[in-house]
Amino acid sequence: MSPTAGVRPAVTWRAVGLLAAYLVLFPPLFVLAPLAGLLVASRPRTLREWAWIGAAALWFALSTLAPVGLASQVLHAWSLFVTAGFVVIMLAGRAQPVMAGLTASIFGLGAVTAWSWVIGTGWDDLELAVARAGWEACRQLLAQASLPPERLAALRAYVDLLGESIPVAASLLPALLVLSAIPGLCLAWAWYRRLASQPAAPPAGRFAEFTFSDQMVWLVIASVAFSIVPLPELVQPAVANLALVTAGLYAGRGAAIAWSGIEEFPGLILALMFLGVLFILPVALGGFAALGVADTWVNFRQRYAADATRE
Repeated sequence: MSPTAGVRPAVTWRAVGLLAAYLVLFPPLFVLAPLAGLLVASRPRTLREWAWIGAAALWFALSTLAPVGLASQVLHAWSLFVTAGFVVIMLAGRAQPVMAGLTASIFGLGAVTAWSWVIGTGWDDLELAVARAGWEACRQLLAQASLPPERLAALRAYVDLLGESIPVAASLLPALLVLSAIPGLCLAWAWYRRLASQPAAPPAGRFAEFTFSDQMVWLVIASVAFSIVPLPELVQPAVANLALVTAGLYAGRGAAIAWSGIEEFPGLILALMFLGVLFILPVALGGFAALGVADTWVNFRQRYAADATRE
């Protein structure tokens, strides 16, 4: 066992801020369900652990009591399948959280697909349900807006643009679920190690050290090849989802490389840089993905460390 296996990391303002930001921007179940599952599997002994388990159970109960459609039902089922897979992988082996999250997410997609067949639906029905939910949200946004005519026209143009992207987002739902769940699973593991009285190994690790096998570059090559070669319409959605997940993983790797160079900056400077990235988010994500792919051959962090040692 690692000497750090039973050591609980400190609760910092940065960790609290990351958790709060995720809970606001993404479905809270993606972090609360795996956190509760990990704590339960580790035999909770303290009031702190039981309080978090209770909070997660209460949130799940409230979210299931509200009127839901097919999209929400699948979301709840998928989060439970992913939680089960992630807990088993992390507590039974020594996998890193990101790759365990990816594996658990793929397992969740397979389990949800089988479950949907059992209840007589499929991904086409789910995509349609997601698209309808998105269009209904756009309609409600316009209906509830009380703005001057000129601002209302601008809002309507924005909502129209948003509505046009909804079918694309619905077709990419599997990839979007995977990419939104992986950070939540990593946060769940990091907070599990902070909250559990006897946390299991391995430690969560620093984001600046995030990497994965260089052999995954073949997924990049395959994605580029599939974008050039004509494919049957039946497999195009699967290829598009695979390409998006691959791009997201490499964007995360590139962001980790960038973070390794700036993580010691003062908090105010980091906040300003974060806000700046938000204004150019599509460009920034593309740059991070390119940096992550280039790291396959250049290994930027090792090169930075070697340069710092020579200095």
